[in-house]
Amino acid sequence: MAPPPQRKLTVLLDALEPGQPSQQLLDRFLIGYPADGKWNAPAFKSITVHAPREAWKADGGLGRRAKDFGLNREDAPAKALQDASAVLVIPRGNGVTANEAATEAAIEASPENTPIFVHGSLANSLQDARRLTGLAVNRKSPLAAGMQLNTAGRLPAFEIPLDSQLKEALVVVQGSFGSGEYAGIHCLLPLIERRAGGESGIKRIYRYQGPILWGVARSGRWPRRLLAPALSRSHSPQGDPVADGRTQDLVGLGLVEKLASAPRGWVVEHRDGFRSTILILDGVVADFNFAIERKDGSVLSAQIHQPPKPNEENYSRLAAAIDRFFASGKAHWPLERSLLAAHLQSAFLNLSLLGGNVSDLSAMKPPIAYRTN
Repeated sequence: MAPPPQRKLTVLLDALEPGQPSQQLLDRFLIGYPADGKWNAPAFKSITVHAPREAWKADGGLGRRAKDFGLNREDAPAKALQDASAVLVIPRGNGVTANEAATEAAIEASPENTPIFVHGSLANSLQDARRLTGLAVNRKSPLAAGMQLNTAGRLPAFEIPLDSQLKEALVVVQGSFGSGEYAGIHCLLPLIERRAGGESGIKRIYRYQGPILWGVARSGRWPRRLLAPALSRSHSPQGDPVADGRTQDLVGLGLVEKLASAPRGWVVEHRDGFRSTILILDGVVADFNFAIERKDGSVLSAQIHQPPKPNEENYSRLAAAIDRFFASGKAHWPLERSLLAAHLQSAFLNLSLLGGNVSDLSAMKPPIAYRTN
């Protein structure tokens, strides 16, 4: 039997944007979604949304959902939160930039012990992420943050065994500055935190862009040997394959360097000696892929599966994880992952703004170290 519906879900929105997480997640909690081989009905008896007034005016927006699905409107955030049994915070856009004020309001104005899930970045800096975490601890409110890449499937499907002996990892993603880094971080962390000993914290971050990225690869600054295994999992090689469907060795023919538009890379040295590389290679492939080298020299690789638009069923997998979190108060992944993601995102931004090539974080205390579930 399905569990009885919970009392009330409060959703804090910056806007309702078609195709964006605000629409994708809200609709799944209103209507239901497929997951685990069955249709999952809405888990809440009522859903209340607090959003700017203009979000209720758009044709087919929140007003239409109120009429069709009984969505409740509340213009005062404190009133929307006062009797919530769970809270979902969804900032504008894809979640790169956090709405820290909305998350703080959710923590302080909802009842104690209320589970709160934040889509995307928990905060825009490590300092603010730790501050929000402390507020949630004081209120005894379970707090979690993440996005659809955290629950995405892999092609081929496999899970990295816990406590695996891993040496280094490389992920290839696409996107403008900020968005590409955000995607790379959220592809990377669920993979590498399963290594023996778990996450140990960050020692240094290196930034490479343009032709320099390829030059430093020849000197071993990032593991070029993992690029071919990663790209071998792509279903969307660009260039000639797009024009005539031919198969083509992008790495072996030296085409990656020619196809990449404004390439950039981030190399992260961890305190335990592990090394992670995020490559943002627009124009080479149009999907996200990774390769991980074990300490014995063997390589694991796969594509991070992203179902096609407009439905993007990865949001159903994420909604299922959020539903389980709301019901149990236990997140599918450690909150420290969200702290580390905020730390990396802000470190990447600061390094770019300063025009630097290396950020030494070895003196940071305490490091963000944790073990996954």
